[in-house]
Amino acid sequence: MKFAIEWTRDRLGIVALLAALLVATLHRAEGGDLFPASALSSPPAQQPGVEVGFYFIDYRVERIEAQLDEMTSRLQAAPRYVMFYRDLGRPFWRPLCDVIRDHGAVPVVSMELWRWRDAERNQLPAIARGDWDPYFRTWAGDARKYGDPVFLRFGFEMNGDWFSWSGQPETFIAAWRRIHGIFEEVGADNVRWVFSPNNVSVPDREENSIPKYWPGDDYVDWLGVDGYNFGDHHDQWHTWQMFDEVFAQVLDLYAKERPLLPVMISEFGCAPGEPGQRAAWIQDASLAIARRPQIKAAIWFHYDKRREGEPNWSFWDDEAEVRAFRSGFFPGFTTER
Repeated sequence: MKFAIEWTRDRLGIVALLAALLVATLHRAEGGDLFPASALSSPPAQQPGVEVGFYFIDYRVERIEAQLDEMTSRLQAAPRYVMFYRDLGRPFWRPLCDVIRDHGAVPVVSMELWRWRDAERNQLPAIARGDWDPYFRTWAGDARKYGDPVFLRFGFEMNGDWFSWSGQPETFIAAWRRIHGIFEEVGADNVRWVFSPNNVSVPDREENSIPKYWPGDDYVDWLGVDGYNFGDHHDQWHTWQMFDEVFAQVLDLYAKERPLLPVMISEFGCAPGEPGQRAAWIQDASLAIARRPQIKAAIWFHYDKRREGEPNWSFWDDEAEVRAFRSGFFPGFTTER
């Protein structure tokens, strides 16, 4: 529909006056006379379709449910995704998935391709040749019976040498395609497959680069990427990085090579830094994500890993950081789903 607007000379004069006042106000704002920095940097409305979730490590269903209730209350919003890890041999976790669904969220299962207590850590070749087929067939069947959407990060961070399934791109692709085929045979079409590398390949070599692990367009539903700002004090190799410094290279690759696939920031977090530094990082991250419409989901790694030699990724003890996350990632959201 087209609208014809006729401006009179008086109206033009009013517009010009308002524009002049706006320019003057902005000049004064630059000097700090009118607005505090927090007002000038308030995040805009979130991009439609960007939904946020959290990773939980607790392995008791009732404890995760309590944390979800607490989180919903403090954020004044309901997380859309809840991520948890499962290693080989553990069944589809129906009780937890039911709780997540009842809270209006979608389960994201990060499947580790090893058994934690097993001396043989590299199970990828066994998966590729079919040794684990009965396990995955049962897992897929239980997921199908669950019925609602489930995101599966099969062998995530496959380009990082901290996992036993890394450094084997051809075997990884064979294993991915084999298990994906089992899920198709079983009819578990409610499972969304997320290709989820680390933001940096370790070792950083061509044969270990992200594209080398690509299973094929017919085998992936979502693109994912994990990345963290470890800050200035973690070790000699890390410095403080803003969101785009952590993720831009991979996100640009996705936008160029697979622009039609939705993207999930499947793990992200920020070290505490100096007072106020993480709150500013969270706000910057929300703005950076909003500028990339291909990003449809983002999951914060809500876990204190200091006992394991990493930062405390949880921002729960700092009210300013909680407010920054709430205003940056949940504008307009409510606890009603």
